[in-house]
Amino acid sequence: MKTALITGITRQDGAYLARLLLSKGYKVIGLLRSLSGANLSRSRYLKIEDKITIHECDLQDLSQVIKLISLFKPQEIYNLAAQSSVSLSFEQPIGTIIFNITSVVNILETIRLMDPKVKYYQTSSSEMIGKIESLPIDENAKFHPLSPYAISKVAAHHITINYRESYQLFAACGILFNHESYLRGDNFFIKKLLKGALDIVNGKQSHRIRKS
Repeated sequence: MKTALITGITRQDGAYLARLLLSKGYKVIGLLRSLSGANLSRSRYLKIEDKITIHECDLQDLSQVIKLISLFKPQEIYNLAAQSSVSLSFEQPIGTIIFNITSVVNILETIRLMDPKVKYYQTSSSEMIGKIESLPIDENAKFHPLSPYAISKVAAHHITINYRESYQLFAACGILFNHESYLRGDNFFIKKLLKGALDIVNGKQSHRIRKS
């Protein structure tokens, strides 16, 4: 049985990815920064909560990353963890940049030192493109990040490429654009928009535009 390790497993993409891998016969390990107050509602909604193993791991601590990868010996690692709020990244630029870069380096360095055969997937973001110069956008678009979050994702993206090219690791990046589902977090714009529309339909919120 193959083992897959997923960071950020409690979020929309992590939950759906876990369900997919379980359907393919994988053992799925989810890593959380803290088990205290962990929100497993998405896994519960998909009816996979009792089929995944959750462990605590601070991805900024290299020793913890080494310990967990040594313990579970995964064949595949999917890194979905990040401080992913653009607005919050302006309020906490240092924390956003440090976590989003350090976590990637720690995982890749652990793979390089312990088992270079492990396959690694890095979630890159369309926010890296930022200032759009031409359409349509593809993976060859020029990066012009416009937020601390976007800057951190550009760095993580190129770090992943560098490990692939320098150490011949299987390290792939997926540049994700906005994608929605029922499991999308309430702090994202589309979810807020849909919730507002439903509240208007159900009479919980007025649709009238107020004059300032």
